[in-house]
Amino acid sequence: MALVRKNNSKKSEIMSLDTMSVTALKKKLRDIERYLKTVAYKICSNEKLSAKGQVSLERQLKACKLTLIERMAENKEKDMAAKYRMVKHFDRRKVERAIKQTQKKLSEVQSLQEKANVENILYELQIDLNYILYYPKHRKYLALHPSNGGDDEEMVSKRNEIRQVIKEAVQNNDLESLNNRFRNENKLQVIKKMDNIEKRKNNLKGKVAVESNTSKTNKSFDDDFFGSEEEDVNNDNNDTEQFE
Repeated sequence: MALVRKNNSKKSEIMSLDTMSVTALKKKLRDIERYLKTVAYKICSNEKLSAKGQVSLERQLKACKLTLIERMAENKEKDMAAKYRMVKHFDRRKVERAIKQTQKKLSEVQSLQEKANVENILYELQIDLNYILYYPKHRKYLALHPSNGGDDEEMVSKRNEIRQVIKEAVQNNDLESLNNRFRNENKLQVIKKMDNIEKRKNNLKGKVAVESNTSKTNKSFDDDFFGSEEEDVNNDNNDTEQFE
């Protein structure tokens, strides 16, 4: 008699979410929310949903949202990495060259005072290198050696702020935690964007509550939050452009 393996539905659901694109996740979210809304408002009188089914769908909805946030954060980091790859490459070459020159000079100096000065320069160059390596992946990269606009007061202030954060991490021997810290910051930005759109959707919903065409109105609300299917296809690679 052949053995029949039991399907692990929860594991299969997680695996399927992990392999889904942003567009597919948004579509799944739309489908679940519309179905739950349809049942809640009893638009379809013949449609019934058990308490167990309701809980299952709500769990799927939460899992989709969490996966979507993670995926959008990843996409933002990939976009920024591609966009500023060459700028960071040039910065890194300049810093590494300066480090080698400074290390050579350090081996040649004789006086203690001069040696201390060179060691301080070397230390700051190493901070610069860590600035390049551990710069927040989701943010617009602020070059250490910009070709233009480098003297802008606001840019200098922002660059120094990030450099100080990385410098403190070096001093506390806590560089590895920076990536997680910046990733969480990225996720919070995604959540904030989604929350703002949700609030705007609810405000619009209140304004048009008197309209009789409820079905058509509900669809427009969902598309405002998740984007229409055509927009998803066109913008799948640019979902988080507003976070620069």
